[in-house]
This record gives sequence, structure tokens and C-alpha cells, in this order.
Amino acid sequence: MRDKSLATEAARGLQVWRNREPPVMSGAHLHADLELNLALEGGPLRYLQRGRIVEIPAGRMALFWGGIPHQLLSPDTAVDGVWLTLPLPWALQWELPGDPVHRLLAGEVWVESEGADDPELTRRWVDDFASGDPHRLRVMRLEIEARVHRMVLNRPDQPPTVSVRAGNPGEARLQEITACLAERYTEPLRMEDIAGAVGLNPRYMMRLFKDCTGMTVWEYLLRLRIAHAQQQLIAGGDKIITIALACGFETLSAFYRAFKEYGGGESPGEFRRKHRMG
Repeated sequence: MRDKSLATEAARGLQVWRNREPPVMSGAHLHADLELNLALEGGPLRYLQRGRIVEIPAGRMALFWGGIPHQLLSPDTAVDGVWLTLPLPWALQWELPGDPVHRLLAGEVWVESEGADDPELTRRWVDDFASGDPHRLRVMRLEIEARVHRMVLNRPDQPPTVSVRAGNPGEARLQEITACLAERYTEPLRMEDIAGAVGLNPRYMMRLFKDCTGMTVWEYLLRLRIAHAQQQLIAGGDKIITIALACGFETLSAFYRAFKEYGGGESPGEFRRKHRMG
């Protein structure tokens, strides 16, 4: 897969909408929000994410981080569904059991157990959001938080169906690269370190990654580090320099530049004051 149309979008914040015929994305995109997607009828939804095709059955809500390039593929049948984007700090503040946010940032897709909730509740969120009424919005937010907690508590033992596209062995190598980055992104890595860990020539690895994802290995690595730093800024009281070094940055200036670019345009201090728990 060669995708030169990767679209990097600004964070959307809370958005809720219904789409009876979800558009097929011409290319991958990314944004700094969490996504909750549910096909009420039709489907399954099929996403190309991190070089994998992930299938999400109708009636089961999926949760993933939009900061990893993803693309909705053409469904086999018409789909009636509800789409949501949520600010990442919300999930960090919810104190979900088992640290699922870290795993979402590493590229996991979480899917509800079968028959999790009444679909009418999800449809009502669309009307609640459109109303703009602060009381309805508060109830909707509490219901979303409860549903995500239930999803985490009742997560099936088996992950969603994942397949590497036939005829493209590069996608299997892409999974090795992203798994390595997810495991070691807080280390002071060089491209040679990553390539050596997966048994590839550094130039070939970088070209393969860019062709498959539309971004460089370095950009992907920085996005993982900044997402981790956001988590630390919200949940803890460590100094910013301590967080920067713990996330793999060698200098504070490099951390500030990356945070400004991939953290929504705010400085680390501004982000902490805006989102800090308690």
C-alpha cells in the first residue's frame, strides 16, 4: 500500500454523529482524539490501521486512538452507525482499570463483548449532542464513560479479527516495526536500533514505513512519546523536565518543540493546567 494522502487533522474534541452510509476514505488520516464507532446495522466495519485490517462486527462498539493512521474501507453492505470522537484527556481522567489507555496509544483496538448495550441509547447520544443542552450533554458524557468502563471490564479474551492483506509481505514487517516502537518508545532510540531489532536495513525500514503509513518512523515515535507525556502531565506531579526525559527526549527544547507540534498546539504547562486531574 502506498498512501500519499495521509491527512493530519486537528483534534476534534467531543463530536457525535450518525451516518447511514459512512464514506469510504480515499486515504488514511489521523487526529489526536479517541474514536468510538458502532455499526448499528450492516457491516462489519473494516479499518486499515497500522498495516492491518481490523473487522468490527455490527452491534459492538469499537474504541481506538485516532493518533495512529487509520482508514475506513468499503463495507460489504450499507451501514447505519454512530461515530464519536472523545478528547484523550477524558479517558486519562476516568481511571480505567488495567491501564487500557497505554495500550490504545500503542495501537490496540478494543471491541465490546457481544450484546453490550441497547442501540437506542447510542442513537439518543446523537440527539443529546445536537441539542446543545448542558444537562443532556452531562448525562450523555456520564453514559459514555460508563460504557467505556464496561467495555474495558468485559473485554473479550479474543481481539478483533486482524489480517494482513494478501500479496503484501511488507505489512507483516510493518507490524513488527510498530510493535517494537510501542514497546521501546521511551528509550533514546536511533533508526539503526529499531531496524536492528526487526532485522531490516534502516533505509529499507524507513521507506517501507512511510509507504505503508504516510508518515515517517520518527514522526510516529514522537506521537507515541507525546501521548505518553500527556498522560503523565494529567495524572502526576513530576516536573516537566522529568517527564520529558522519561518519555525518551534528550533535551527539554526537543520535548517542547514536539509537544507543540503533536500535542494540540499547547505548551506542556498549558496542557497540564487545562487538563490536570484534581
